[in-house]
Amino acid sequence: MIGTKQWISKVEVTIEGKRKRNVDTINVEYFKQLLQQGKKISQIISYIWFDEDHDTAKKLDGYFKRGKNDDLKKLLFAQAPETDEYKLLLKVFKEEKYLPIFDKDDEQFFMFRVVTDQFEGNISDPGPSDNGILTVTIPYPPRPEIFDDFDEYSNTVIPQNGFTTIKQSELKEWLNQAPDEPPYFYENNPYIPATSS
Repeated sequence: MIGTKQWISKVEVTIEGKRKRNVDTINVEYFKQLLQQGKKISQIISYIWFDEDHDTAKKLDGYFKRGKNDDLKKLLFAQAPETDEYKLLLKVFKEEKYLPIFDKDDEQFFMFRVVTDQFEGNISDPGPSDNGILTVTIPYPPRPEIFDDFDEYSNTVIPQNGFTTIKQSELKEWLNQAPDEPPYFYENNPYIPATSS
């Protein structure tokens, strides 16, 4: 969300620079939180595409394909461990410390929409009639061809001949990265959706 991958990279550098100088302002923490939220959304989409747990992937896919603001809010603001949405997210992130994605107190400030023709999302400023509500656009393009380049038996990567959009090993690497640490987008492949909401 918020702009492009270049913007995300610039904010990462700024956050690290301020951290080294022991400057910890609200703005730095706010932008860091935006980057973490965007990375989590990107990792959810990657989890769906990886399709290791088909039932969970299919249920998560439904939230994005329906694209309804209320459904997306139930998922992205899920806080109660007994809810279906929280249980789905826990399968993606494996640890409760990464949940919820958005704080319940912020729910009144966001509206979500899904676009299916982009790999980068954005946050739109509120218009005069939007009552201060930010529109978060989540990219959810069709699942590209994913090249199975990992041999589970030998635990090795299979060399690729020719062009592929996304490799299975890239999705696995992205999913195994901690959602709260840089990088906040997958630098090696522009087709893995970048969301920094």
